Formats: sequence, C-alpha cells, structure tokens
Amino acid sequence: MHQHFWGASGFMRQLIRRSRWVLLGAIVALTLSMTGARADMPESNYALAQAAPFNQVTTYPITALPSSATYRPVGNWVGRLMLPSVEDYAAEPGDWAWLEVWHSPANPELLGQTVKVAWKDAPLLKSYVEAVTRDVTFSDRAYKFWEGGTIVPIRLDGRQNVGPLQSLAGARPNDDVTVKLVGDPVLTEENGQPVVRVGLEPVQVTGREYGLVQVLEPDASVEAPLPEVCPGESPCPTEYFKVRHFNSATKEFTGPEETIRIPQQPMLKGDRFFSTIRELTDSPAGSEGWYVYGSRDEAGVFTVQALEPRKLMQLNPDEVILGEKAGRNYLDRQNWRDTPARKGLAQKVLVSPTAESAEGAIAAWQVGDYALLIHLFGGIGGENQEFTPAGTVTGHFAYGLAQVVEEPIAQEPQFQINYQQIYTHNGGAIIAGTHDWASYTGDMQRGWLGQRPLSDIVVKLDYFIEDLQLGDTTLSLFRELLIQAQIIAARYRTGDGAGVTAISPATSCVQDSNQALFIAIEQIRLQAQQDPNIQAYIEANPNDPDVQKIEQFAALATDLRQSLAPYGVVRPDWQSNAETLAGVNARGNELATRSGLLAGIFSWRSMMPRWGQDDIAFIFLKNGADLWFLRPNQVGGYDPTIAPIPPTALFGLIPGVSRVALRLARSFAVPISGALVGYTLLALAAIAAVTLSYGRQSGLLRPQFRVDNPLKAVLNLVKLFFVPALLEEIIFRVSLLPHPTEGVPTLRWLAWAALSLGLFVLYHVGFSWLRPKASGVLHDRRFLLLASWIGLVLTTLYGLTGSMLAVTVVHWLVVVSWLYGFGGLAQLQGKGPDIAANA
Repeated sequence: MHQHFWGASGFMRQLIRRSRWVLLGAIVALTLSMTGARADMPESNYALAQAAPFNQVTTYPITALPSSATYRPVGNWVGRLMLPSVEDYAAEPGDWAWLEVWHSPANPELLGQTVKVAWKDAPLLKSYVEAVTRDVTFSDRAYKFWEGGTIVPIRLDGRQNVGPLQSLAGARPNDDVTVKLVGDPVLTEENGQPVVRVGLEPVQVTGREYGLVQVLEPDASVEAPLPEVCPGESPCPTEYFKVRHFNSATKEFTGPEETIRIPQQPMLKGDRFFSTIRELTDSPAGSEGWYVYGSRDEAGVFTVQALEPRKLMQLNPDEVILGEKAGRNYLDRQNWRDTPARKGLAQKVLVSPTAESAEGAIAAWQVGDYALLIHLFGGIGGENQEFTPAGTVTGHFAYGLAQVVEEPIAQEPQFQINYQQIYTHNGGAIIAGTHDWASYTGDMQRGWLGQRPLSDIVVKLDYFIEDLQLGDTTLSLFRELLIQAQIIAARYRTGDGAGVTAISPATSCVQDSNQALFIAIEQIRLQAQQDPNIQAYIEANPNDPDVQKIEQFAALATDLRQSLAPYGVVRPDWQSNAETLAGVNARGNELATRSGLLAGIFSWRSMMPRWGQDDIAFIFLKNGADLWFLRPNQVGGYDPTIAPIPPTALFGLIPGVSRVALRLARSFAVPISGALVGYTLLALAAIAAVTLSYGRQSGLLRPQFRVDNPLKAVLNLVKLFFVPALLEEIIFRVSLLPHPTEGVPTLRWLAWAALSLGLFVLYHVGFSWLRPKASGVLHDRRFLLLASWIGLVLTTLYGLTGSMLAVTVVHWLVVVSWLYGFGGLAQLQGKGPDIAANA
C-alpha cells in the first residue's frame, strides 16, 4: 500500500482534484452539445456508454508509461487515431491518419504529440490500399441506420479516396479509436514532421497499460458514490477494489497492493449491461488472477477498461482428448453442452488427433508457435434474454491469429490472440478490423466476455501455418487468409462507399469471413497456375521438405474449398473477387458485393456461424490439426438477469429438431468425390448381386420391362426420386443415424443403425395399411428379406459417407429397377406371381 497516497487526507485531496476534472469534463460536454458538435449523435449503446466520463478517452491525462514497476504498456507504439480534416488530405493526399502518441519505443519526446501514420512503400501494401479505397457517399439506408442508433462513419460522408487508415480513424463520431502499431513501424521525418510508417493495419486495443493482479476485496474505505444502476438488487457494489500484483521473481501474487477502480458500466438498451462488478472477487475465472487493462485518471487511480482471466490463456488444459474420433465427438456434442450451467466458468480443452499422451499433446505447443483462431460466440438467455427467432441463436463468427508467447509479467507461455473481425455496423461501435483479445472480448464497455459464452478454437497445423518455400515462390494460405480478411474488414468500415454494412442472407460475419478463406484458397491456386517455376521446382526437388508437404497442403485446400462451395457451385461474386484480387479479372480493382437471398443460397453452408466453426474445425481435425477450445461463459462479475445459451443451427433450441436440422445440412453438403462415387457403386453392386440372385431363384423378381406411357414414366421417375427415395432416406438414415462428423462411439452408432434398420423394415410392412392391394408383396418374407438387405447396405453406405445424395441415388435406382424392370408395378397392384403362396 502506498500510504502517502491512500491516507485519508491524501485521498480526499485526490478525490477533490478528480471531481474538479469530472466537473470540467461535464462543462465541456455541455458546451459542445450546445454548439452542435454532438447534437446529431443518435441514442445508441455507444452514446449511452460515452455518457460516463470513465469511458471517455479524454478523461485520462497523457503521462509516461508504464506508470509503475507493476504495469507495462499494451504495445510499443500506442495511441489514439485522429481523423485528419478534408483540408489536411488536400494538402497531403494519400491514406494516412493522425496518432496521438501515448507510448513509443525510445522516443519519450513524442509523448502526447500528434504524429502522422502512413503506409510503407511496398507493392503489396499499395495493392491492398487501392483495393479498398472508396469515395464515401452515404445512401438513404445509411442515414436511416444512423438515425436508428447504429454507429456508421458519419464523419466520412462526402469524402473521396477514403483508404483503410482513414476509415479506421473515422469509424466513430469521436476520435477514440485506440490502437497499437504493428508491422515493424519505422519513425521518419518528412517535410519537417514525424511520420510513422507501418506495414500492417493498426491493431485496436483497450487501455494504455496493463498489469496482472489478484482481486482481494472491495475497498470500502474509499468514500465515493456507489453506481446508481447495476444488475441485481440495490445497493450496487463499490467500484474500488484492493488488488495485489503478481511478483515476477516469486511467480506468485506477492507484489505491491493497490486500490484500483473497476467501473460499473451504464445500462444499455434492453436493460442489459456489457459487464458488471458484482461478486467479481468470487469469480472462479479469476482463480489465477486477472490481467487489467486501463489508464490512470487525473488522481492517479488506475481505472480498468478491460479484464482478461489469466487462467484462460495459460497452456494447462482442464482436459486433454486424444484421437480424431473422440475429438469429433467433443467438437460436435461436448463443446457447447450444458452451457447455462457453465455460467461464470472459463474452461480449456485440448484435442490432439495424433499425440499418444496428454503430456505429449501439451508439449507440442511451444513459445513462438502460430495458430489459426476460429471464433464463435453464443446468445443471451435468462430474464433479460435476447430474441431467438424459431429457437435459433445465430451467434457471431470470425477468424484470427493466435501465437504462443512468453507473457512478460507472468513469465510463462500463454496464448496471445488477435481477431480479424468482419463486423457489420452496430450500436456499440465495434469496428471491423484487427482487434486484440482485450479490445474485442475483454473490453468492459463493448466486449462480450461478461455478456455471452464464447468458443475460441485455436488450430495448429504446421503446413497450414508455415510458409511453403518452393524455390523463389512462397505459398502461404494462412497469410493470404489474414490479408483477405483485412481487405473485407476495410470494405465493411465504409460499406463499400455507401456508408453502412448490414446483415443479409449473403452479407454477414460468417459469410464474408469464409469469403476471405475462399479467396485465399483461390489466390494460392491461381498463383500456382500462373507460376511456371513451381511445377518445375517440385519435379526437380522431390525430397525437399516443403515439396513433401504439398500433397497435404493441397488436400486441406481441397477439403476447405469443397466445404465453402458444395458440389462445386461457387458464388459468382466470390469467384469474381478472387480473380480481381489476383489480377486476372478485367474489372480492375472493382470488387463485387451481393446481398440478396440467391447469393446467400449459393453459400448456404456458410450462413450459420455454428455451422461455420464446426465444419471448418472438423476439416482441420480430419487433416491432423491440434485444437484448443477456449470457453469462457459470461465471465467476470455475476449478472443474475442473464444466462449463457449456445449458438445453434436452425431451430437449435427446439429439442430434437436441432439435431435433425444439423444432420440434414451436413448430409446434404457432403461433396462429390472419387471416394463417394466408389462407395456408391460398391453399394449398388452389393445390392444387385444379392437381390438378383436371391430374387430370381425365389421367384420374386422376374425380368419384365414395361412402359405404357413414356412421358408419364419420366414424370414418375422424378417423383420416385423424392418419394419414396429421398423421403425414406431422410427419415430412416439421415434423421436417425449419427452423422460421421459427430464422432459417436461405434457401439452407440451400431445401436442406432439396428433401430434404423428395424424401423425401415417395419415401415414397409405397415405401408400395406395405406395400399391394401400391395399387402401381398409387402408381407412376403422374400420381399422383407431383400428390404432388410437393401436397408443394411444403405445404412452402411451412409455410415461410410454421411451423404444424403449417395443413399438417395442408390435407393432410387433400386426402386426404379424393381418397378419398371422386375414387375414391381404389377406386384404393388396385387398382380404379381406367386405372392399369396409365399406370403
């Protein structure tokens, strides 16, 4: 404890000083509102949050970072972006923004100064900027969204040549986008002013510095007003907490004690709160301490703006699952099981399809390793639940980058996570672009940690993550994915010049995140096709380790592409954009956008975030990837008015219906491949061999081709495909049998298979109630034996392929052959031979 600061008289002096600045801030805000500077800001969650001074960037004076030995800056270059004026751009054309410097490496003289941030001079960066630069003219729709409380880039309306840095700086009504610069920033002096040139888009962050603390107890000694509103019963708890810092020398929480402020966030629309401090000290997620991100106010009190549970980022899983099948089962059935009961918990599970032991699976993750991140969040239930149409919780999907780093305070391996958020305009002012974990998830003003359950799947597959160096050519699907995600995020910020991007059947987080993945795959494919040296290098260097990875790399890319474009049908705008960005499309740098239902149907498999995460994670698991599941469930303080609920497929909250809908989707989406065709032909051969032999010997089947009316027969063939073939396969195979992606244990699957087969045979017996004339053949033991064999083969085929199309085609061919080639039509009318004698 710092007694000189926290003595009663000292604290009162600081409180008076702080109150003075709060009062001054209120006067300034009132003056601005009277002059019209903020008069047009609509009521939104952003506006409600900004009404609290502790959420305003200008509340915190700019001082040297770190403020004590226990804190560290959130990055080397840290500050807030500020939008240059139209006159500034007229004087200095190009894509750039101002940065108010809060921290810079070895340049203390820049503290508090405003410097220019611009792009490095590189061909790829130039192409990226050109691809997303737009003239911004707001549409009527953009104005309607703004009036309704959606935060759109109102300050950019009417500007020309808006590039990604300008669209990021101008994304909100105020200059409060806080960032850290990455991509090896270089400080130069140009035309007498400092300029920082970057090679990557700035990463959005929360706070200026961070520390690792153990929250001990509320500090009742601080004489400050309690929050007026908070979740739960009155009175609200104090915002001041005693904490003890982590000691890097002892590796325990034996460092200095301090009182910090963790503000209770205001009530938002829907009577909900993004975060709460109620019962924070009792949170099980904080058992290993909290990383606190924030800034010091005028009184020197550290004010927390984001929370991150250390437990979630440590590389010590709660459970390790070995084997691909067990991993599929966890992904499909365990990841979101009992979500409401997990409220307040932060859980981690490691799945390894190749490791032989839990220790080996953990040891495979080392400092310096990179990984793909697949993000998904769920819904809000409870008293203040959000709307769930038809029992469907859509959730939100994103890709990102994870790296294993040695965290400098704890000095231990941890995950460091950046999201590539493709995010439509919204009332909370969450901005599409690159966010670190604290900015997107942990931010107490707009992050989802306290409101929703989240599933971040960290995917490690070396030949996907690492560059493949083939002579002078480098292939990197992972890098291309991150680049394409940034391109689409930049387009989202301006709405492709229209001022707003909204959710539609074809435009959404999951659709366009996976458009980025599709374009990345196409970029690699086109690059390989256009470079004649690649194939020559492969043929000349068969023993090169990277060459040996090509086959695995190609198999993964094929699986991903088939998932995004089932049956090879690609959305025209996706294909056009891929070709445009690869320079093989004559449209120049014009990128296409489609928002209608038809475009969404083309990419239907990417329409639901839950499908997106499960399907992509399954493909990586199938190809040998390790998966970490990071699962916080409304973590932090306790809000009794909400409960976590999982994201779902269609009708996911309706018992039974959700599983059937998911199985229908997965069985329909199985791509046509050589293996699928081979299994289908094998099934047809097995059915033909037994039915023709036994059927003809027993007298049940006799060759008898008869078509009285060809047109009627053709129409009947079409009808037979849907009824009985497709209908019966949906009922007896697809709905009843666990799909191969579910990873159900073999014995359980066989039990379901036996039930399915038994019901399939009984159904044919019972069908005679609807068609009495057919009772002779439907009750014939020879027919039932063949139906049992056909059902067994179809069940096996579905178990091997999971394809609705495969079993339906086989079923249809069998029915058509029997009806038109072996007297089936006559037998169903009671005219078949020897039916009564053999019944």
